[in-house]
Amino acid sequence: MYHYIGKSIQRQRSRSILVILVNCVLAILLNLYFGLIGSYRTQLTDLAENTPIKCTITNPDGTMEVGIAVRSDILRDLQAAQQIKELDCSTKLKAGFGEFEIARWEENLNLDVSAVNKIDSSVLPDHMNVSYQEGWDETLFAGAEKVCLLRKSDMEEQGLSYGDEIPFTVYHYVMVDEKRDMDILELGYINLKVVGEIDDSDPVESREYPDMLIPFQTIWDEFDARGVTFTAEAVSFYVKDPLALNAFKEEMEQIGENGLFEIYKGEGARFSYKGSALYVQDGIFITMAGRLKTAIRILTAFLLPMGVLVFIVGYVISHLLANGRVKEFALFRSLGVKQFGAVGVFWSEQLALVFLGNVLGCLAALLMGQLGIQDILTVCGAAFSGYMLGTTVALLLLARNKPLELLASE
Repeated sequence: MYHYIGKSIQRQRSRSILVILVNCVLAILLNLYFGLIGSYRTQLTDLAENTPIKCTITNPDGTMEVGIAVRSDILRDLQAAQQIKELDCSTKLKAGFGEFEIARWEENLNLDVSAVNKIDSSVLPDHMNVSYQEGWDETLFAGAEKVCLLRKSDMEEQGLSYGDEIPFTVYHYVMVDEKRDMDILELGYINLKVVGEIDDSDPVESREYPDMLIPFQTIWDEFDARGVTFTAEAVSFYVKDPLALNAFKEEMEQIGENGLFEIYKGEGARFSYKGSALYVQDGIFITMAGRLKTAIRILTAFLLPMGVLVFIVGYVISHLLANGRVKEFALFRSLGVKQFGAVGVFWSEQLALVFLGNVLGCLAALLMGQLGIQDILTVCGAAFSGYMLGTTVALLLLARNKPLELLASE
């Protein structure tokens, strides 16, 4: 049989070349089609990676992002959230060296303190030059150690060096809603170890530098230990997976007692220091991602019609080729070859030609480099299967006729 198939392919050279070319073109076109879908999906993934969505806690009417009061229950929920990353929390305090009486707070309370959970916090000036004691680095701000960083000038004035443990008297701010005012109350004495310094040698650049930096969790723990209500004054973060915005929004609805709600600026909006609203900067991402998703949906919707088209091409070409060889098919049947045996010869011939065409199409697609080898093999396999399904149907329909009927139909 194999010898006959080889001779038949040579004898039907022009028709064989046609089948090979058709399948080669089908394989190339399908790889280009799937490559286009893959390109849009890659663009969507790249967009998610390169277009971070920043979220900021604000007061209800969105007029303030810093200087608000974000409750500790909201902070805990954000720390445990699965759909966010790079949580940035901070609060401001006032402090003074040593212990002093409340009556003398005005002359001693001269340190502006920033409690942050990361050195690149959005509330700190950019490119602030800090140095650390050996064995310490910026990761200390993610912990809860009783340590601090001081201005270099303050350390020199107080005669301090790395490793010194000194007491501070700390005061905290209390926001007063609706009055647009705040109170300052004493928190108490805290002993902190100096493990770094803030370089303020440039008087111009250091004007906005804090006098002291403390890990955020350290201050939070001190508040809890004293039974004082703790709030953060600025909180921001990024969406972990921009492509899962719905999951992110569902999680935000569960934050705190009532969830983080959207900014409200309509009629009846009242000023408040409460950090209870969420501003999500997702407009650009949603617009661009929406266009890519629409393109992907449209192309994906044509996958079934493309499969049907491949089937039809296989059926029509095989039907036409078979009709041109009905005498040969009738001869097989007259010689006693069973239906499926005769079909098998013609089917095997088509199989060899279709396989060769697909191999050539795969090689061409591989050279174009739009898809990986595994994807190319998958696409070519789909093209091969669809075409051969059409061939099978065409030959089975032909095999239903008796030899005399085949000769009469010709």
